Parts: sequence; C-alpha cells; structure tokens
Amino acid sequence: MDKADLDHYMEILNSFSTAMLVTRRDRELRSRPMAIAEVSEDGAIWFLTSIESGKLEEITDEPFVNLSMQDESSYLSVSGTVMATRDREKVEELWSAADKIWFPEGKDDPSIIVMEVVPTYAEYWDHSGVEGIKSIFEIGKSLVTGEQPEFDDGVHQKLNFPDHMEAQK
Repeated sequence: MDKADLDHYMEILNSFSTAMLVTRRDRELRSRPMAIAEVSEDGAIWFLTSIESGKLEEITDEPFVNLSMQDESSYLSVSGTVMATRDREKVEELWSAADKIWFPEGKDDPSIIVMEVVPTYAEYWDHSGVEGIKSIFEIGKSLVTGEQPEFDDGVHQKLNFPDHMEAQK
C-alpha cells in the first residue's frame, strides 16, 4: 500500500467516533457499537470495554474481527486481529470524561480493559467533498445511459496491511 492510500484511509478513519465491532461466536456473527478511544498512526483502533462483557470471550476464542463505519458519504470496513489487555497506563491514556457513563467508578475501575484492533485489510468508499459531486454526476449519468457508474480510484479502495506478526519477528 502506498502512502497516499494510507493517508486517505487514516483521514476517513479519523472522521468516525463509533464503529460496529463484529465478532464471531461459534457460527454466529455478533455486532455492537463501540466508541473509538484512539487511532494509532499505523491505523490500529483502540477501545475501552469491560472484562465482564461477552465480547471478551468471543475475541479470546476467535481474535479475528471486523469494524464497520458509515456516515452520509463515507463507508469503511476494517478486518483485523484484536488483542485485549489490562494495561492501566493505556487505560489512563485513553480515558475520556464520556467513559464515566459506562464505568461510573472512573478510570480506576478494575473491570476496564483495553482492546486494540490491528488492521489486516480495509476497504472504503468515499463520496465526500469533490468526489461526492463527481459521484452524483456519475450516478445521474448512469440513470440516463443504463451503464454502471465509473468512479475515480479515490472513491473505492482496498488496502492490505503488513502482517503485524511478521513485522514483530
């Protein structure tokens, strides 16, 4: 992946504050909204959650997850591996006043854990800004001609991330 693709991915990712976390339990897929606590420079996404949450058992059994995000003009799907930790320094770093809604005892609540999703693959559709105007034109043209719309490369992109396990060797 080149720097421009990563930069565009990061721009879209940083525009979201919530993601739907999709986990697997046996043959079932489960989704739940998660507040994004932080996005690392390498594209990793961080969350705070409770050790008592059912998702912890799911990610322990199956650490491959998907995050999906959508707004009026952008869509992002991130596949990756998830790791959970009780790192108190990271909890402190990620903590925001809004987290008190879920953890009334505050950032020292012993049930808080940190989850990091390290992306392996991402796909986005970005119809914002100038690309949005071009997209509207292409869709309108498609309605008249009956042909599928043609979008610039910046509208839809697929990204493969380096294998973080290989990078750690």
